Parts: sequence; C-alpha cells; structure tokens
Amino acid sequence: MKICFLAHNLWQDNGAGVFSRRLITELSRALPAEIVVLTTLASGESNEHALIHASRLALLRELPKIRRLIKQCDVVHALDIFPYGFIAALASIGLGKKLIITAIGTGSIHPLYFWRYAPFMRWAYRRAAAVTAISAFTRDEILKKMPELKITVINPGIDITEFSANSNLQPVEAKTFASTTYNLQAYKPYILGVGQLRWRKGYHFSIRSFAKIADRFPDLHYVIVGKRYTDVYDRRLKNLIAELGLGNRVHILQDVPSRTALAEIYKNAELFCLFSQNILHDVEGFGIVFLEAAAAGLPVVGSKNCGIDDAVEDGKNGILVSTRDPDDFADAIAKILRDKKLKGEMGARSLAFARTMSWEKHVSAYVTLYHRL
Repeated sequence: MKICFLAHNLWQDNGAGVFSRRLITELSRALPAEIVVLTTLASGESNEHALIHASRLALLRELPKIRRLIKQCDVVHALDIFPYGFIAALASIGLGKKLIITAIGTGSIHPLYFWRYAPFMRWAYRRAAAVTAISAFTRDEILKKMPELKITVINPGIDITEFSANSNLQPVEAKTFASTTYNLQAYKPYILGVGQLRWRKGYHFSIRSFAKIADRFPDLHYVIVGKRYTDVYDRRLKNLIAELGLGNRVHILQDVPSRTALAEIYKNAELFCLFSQNILHDVEGFGIVFLEAAAAGLPVVGSKNCGIDDAVEDGKNGILVSTRDPDDFADAIAKILRDKKLKGEMGARSLAFARTMSWEKHVSAYVTLYHRL
C-alpha cells in the first residue's frame, strides 16, 4: 500500500507536528506502507515534498505536481480539512483514490464558520471515505455545522519511554542544554506549561493564576516552554509578568534544543498546567502535552470543554476547571501542591493513564479503518 499524507509540518516543536510525524511513522510500520508526505513547512525528510504553499497562486502552480503524486498512491490521508483536506479532495478528482480526513482542531472547525470557505470544506468532508477526529470535542464541534457527517474519534497516542525513562541526554546535547539562558536547578520547584505563545494557550490567564498563589508558595516558579507566535502576544505576556512583579519567578523558555531536553524539563516539574481557551472557534483540539506530562508522572491542571477532556482523567490524574476563571485555576494548582498524598496519587494515576494511551493501541484503530476502505 502507498499512502499520500497532507500535513502542515512534521516539526517536533508543536503539537500538530508531533502528532503528524508519529502517526505517519506508526502507520507506515503497522500496515506496512510506503509513504509520501506533502507539507507546507519542510522538515528535511526524504519522502517529503513541501508543495502546499500559503500563497494561493503558488499553490495553484503546484497543483498538477500534487495530483501526480496522489495518482501514484492508493490512499490519500489529510490532516485537518483546511487547507489539506480540501486540496486532497480537489487534486484527487477523477482518480478513484480513497480519501481520509483527520480533524485535528482549529483547521477543521474554524473554516466551517466562514461563508467563503464553508461550502468548499463541506464538499471536501463529504468526498471523504472516512473522517476521524482526535477528540470527542473536535468531532462535536464539526457536527454542529455538519450533523449528518459520520466521524470516528481516535485519540493520539504517547510513547511513555520518551518521558518516563532515566535521563539520556548525550554529552554534546547536554552542553547545548546547559549553555542556554536558563538553569533548571535554579527554577526548582516549578510548575510547568508547554505550548506556543498564542492566545488559545491562555498564558495571559495562567500567569495571573500563578500570581494568586505566589505568596502561598514563596519558593515556587512557573516555567513556560513555548516559541513566539506573534510579537503582540509575546509583548503582552512580558508586560503582564512585569506588571505582576513576577520577573524572577515566571520563566519563558523559547530555545529548548530537543525533545530529549523537553523531557528533562517535564521530569523535574512539580505539576503540569495549561489554561487553554476556545476563542472564536480557535480551539485546543486535544492537548498532546497533557499526555506527555502524564508519561512523566505529573499531576495536571487544565481547562474543561475542549479537547483536553479526552487527554485528562478529571479528578483522577488531575483537575479540569472552567475556562476564563483564573481563581479556579489557581485553586486547583494550590490544592495539588499543598497535599503531598494527593499529588503522589495523581502522579501515579497519570503514569497509569499514559500506559493506556500507547501509540500501538491507537494506531491499530487507524489500521482497522484502512482495511475497511
């Protein structure tokens, strides 16, 4: 079998990239299958073609090449409807190829609310032989606009050995890690958030939540791992940190060199927290970082009524609170930190939960889907 995937990127510094790369890798092993990947941002993989340009004119020029590559494949699998599912549906007209669309989050929901895009997205969804979603929330948001669509929920998986094993930083990498502008030991004890510095990650709320408990935990720091998304939001966070007098206790790390180094940051944290927001259909589709935290044995605190509902066992390995209430978020963090027994129980439950979310288990659902086509 030969599969053509369409995805934004395969980079390892963002949730969509982590999910896309791992799904493609696991499927190629499990089926097995020969893989071709069409992306917007190149990652240097030998089977990758960066043909899906943001510019419409450039994309039109590449459409014949995209069609030729799709013609050589048996199945086309698009990760998110916009623009990847639509391009896959358009480029495969008349070729008789089976199309799968996997809805990840914003890119599969947001366009359904815009009159310019919605008819084309609905057309592409209906052309698909199968539609999957990475969370029940993502599925339900799509069904609000297309209630007739059949969508199968298949959550992402996690490799627990990547985050729970003993440190395996290589000497050169360790030197690079230590030479950055931060020092993990100086920040301990710390709570941790991981994700791009963008509005939907809710850092403008979670920093305020940290400020509310800072006096109760005078030695506690807040470490945020995430790359700049816009200058506007980056400035807002820096101004907020200064305004609250937290310059020595809130640390934004944008230069973590690798997944291995990221695992070290997880393993040294007290708990994981991310106050994701749904903003005009810009949503948290799942929250892979919550699985990463669980694999590291951390209790977690997050938001209800988004994709995180599938990534956390509320009340067991963590606490989910209503969005846009920094007081509730602060109280949840404090509740776990001040109760060592609860913290230990939730951490143990996180690791147990992560074991149930293995990639081997979840990719088998995709394999079954492929065999039914």
